[in-house]
Amino acid sequence: MSRFHIHKLFSIPNFYVRVLSHFFFWVLAYLFLISIFLWNNNNPQITIILTSFLIPVSASVAYFFNYYLIPKYLSQKRYLRFFYFSFYTILVSLWLSFLTAGGVLMYIINNFNLKLDLVYIHPELQIIIMYFIIFLAIAIKQAKQVFFIQQEKNQLEKIKLTTELKLKEAELKLLKAQIQPHFLFNTLNNLYGLTLEKSDEAPRLVLSLSNILDYILYHCNEKFVSLEKEIDNLLNYIEIEKIRYTSKLVIEHHFPDDTKEIKIAPLILIPFIENAFKHGVSNNPGDSYIKIDITLQEDNINFQVCNSKSPLKHSGGSGIGLKNVKKRLELIYPGNHELEVKNNPTEFCVHLKLKTGIHV
Repeated sequence: MSRFHIHKLFSIPNFYVRVLSHFFFWVLAYLFLISIFLWNNNNPQITIILTSFLIPVSASVAYFFNYYLIPKYLSQKRYLRFFYFSFYTILVSLWLSFLTAGGVLMYIINNFNLKLDLVYIHPELQIIIMYFIIFLAIAIKQAKQVFFIQQEKNQLEKIKLTTELKLKEAELKLLKAQIQPHFLFNTLNNLYGLTLEKSDEAPRLVLSLSNILDYILYHCNEKFVSLEKEIDNLLNYIEIEKIRYTSKLVIEHHFPDDTKEIKIAPLILIPFIENAFKHGVSNNPGDSYIKIDITLQEDNINFQVCNSKSPLKHSGGSGIGLKNVKKRLELIYPGNHELEVKNNPTEFCVHLKLKTGIHV
């Protein structure tokens, strides 16, 4: 039990509530015993006196079980010792109850000259009712204990889940921070190459890069963006890469015209396309191709990118981009994504299925 819970348990208001609840329980038990005993005999004086002596025995046994035997032995899984001491506790309490009942009755008979037929007292019924009260008190206490333990367990699980969520959010921010510089670094390398060649395509690349920077700076801080904006960003990136590989690259892409207001995590798809260019086309000395498809099936996004590759070189699955995007998928779409990678001798394909909802 936590320190906070113990402090709360023994706080002044709680202490009085517990004392009053225990007091009322034993008052009700006392009245219950009297009503049962009066049902079997017509002498209320003896019933009240006898019950007044049996209730302390019942309370002592119940508290001994609840606050000593159960916590010290049963909760610690020391079952043999628990049953051993429980057996002798019941024997001693049984002896005390008979001794108390007999002593009280003998005292009343000898000092008050009451005529009493012991047959109508039913001592066995009194003992049964007394142990019923004892075990009821034990059951209530243990039920409360289980309730508080479960409540504390739920609170700890809630704290754990909150902590894990914060850690995931922090890790996600770190991964996004890694993706953006990595992506910009590669794009600036492309621009540097074109400026060295004094290519006329450099202004187009700058315009596309400007659009990409605008997307990263003003939209990627959100957890989800519209699929339409993500596709626009992909087109800008593809436009940049087309400039680099005009002579030997065939690019085919099919994107949906109506994205149905579906939202997606920003920059979740572009690492796969970037990987196709970096590890597929750039390592292939001959003609190359990249095929990109995004289709919508109900609320699901099906994304596929395939690129040709040289059979003489191993390529396709390395780099910080793919490692990060896999981690991001696990964090953002846990249990709601399917990623399939096929690495053939002449082709590398990635198929990603995202289970998402329609956001109006």
